[in-house]
Amino acid sequence: MPDYPIVNAHHHIGHPDDDQDSVFQWSESVAQIIDTMDENRVDASMLMPLGGENDRSVTEVHDSIYEASEAYPGRIFGITAPNAHLGREFVHEEITRCVEELDFKYAKLHTLAWGVDPTSDVAYDFYDACVENDIPVMIHTGPHGMPFSVPGMLIPVAEDYPELDIVMAHMGGAYTLTQEAIILAKRYENLYLDTTLALNMYVRRAMEEVGADRLLMAAEHSSNIPVALTKIDCIGASEDQKRQILGGNAIDLYDLDVAVQDWEEKEISAAD
Repeated sequence: MPDYPIVNAHHHIGHPDDDQDSVFQWSESVAQIIDTMDENRVDASMLMPLGGENDRSVTEVHDSIYEASEAYPGRIFGITAPNAHLGREFVHEEITRCVEELDFKYAKLHTLAWGVDPTSDVAYDFYDACVENDIPVMIHTGPHGMPFSVPGMLIPVAEDYPELDIVMAHMGGAYTLTQEAIILAKRYENLYLDTTLALNMYVRRAMEEVGADRLLMAAEHSSNIPVALTKIDCIGASEDQKRQILGGNAIDLYDLDVAVQDWEEKEISAAD
């Protein structure tokens, strides 16, 4: 059993009043997420809204994530994800509210769900809000959402915002654009790679060529948590590299105070 905390650094949850998201057609409850975390010995997960929150109902999802973080302190952390098309004022105010009042840890720009060009003015307004609030940004990359989700679109962003840590969600996707994402991460030190949906051999290549210190394990959905963990076991990582990828990098990048679980004690208590 690892002697270090495990952090799932990218996980979506929909509106608590809806059975499924209007864009991606799936969702789940906080209880389901916690149960799956416990089954797989994941200490913490970071939750963000799904793509269907294209109106101001996103504030309600943010609030529900905050309630979950209060119910499970140190195990659930929040990520803000307002639609960039809702306007500079709303986006800035909502990101600021989430950081200052709800203690959220980063923001996600969803190029696929919202149809956002990551080099556009609305995207740059989004990045400005992240810089002003001193938080990293995650940007969706991959074949779904092209052309806006192509990793190469982030070249001017990485150059224009050298002070902003940028996480490429899915590190370019399962296969199509992953090598491009790895090349960019080698070039720009403020680019990080998120392992969701990426194939094992490219995660290994990223570890070897970019470095384990810029890879973050994540699952996106509870059903993918076992896969996300097993993937890191299959890439020839040393224990120190696993420590970084499976949680250490997320803790450092997002300044997390994780409630490390005593899994043996929990299992004994559950058996009694």
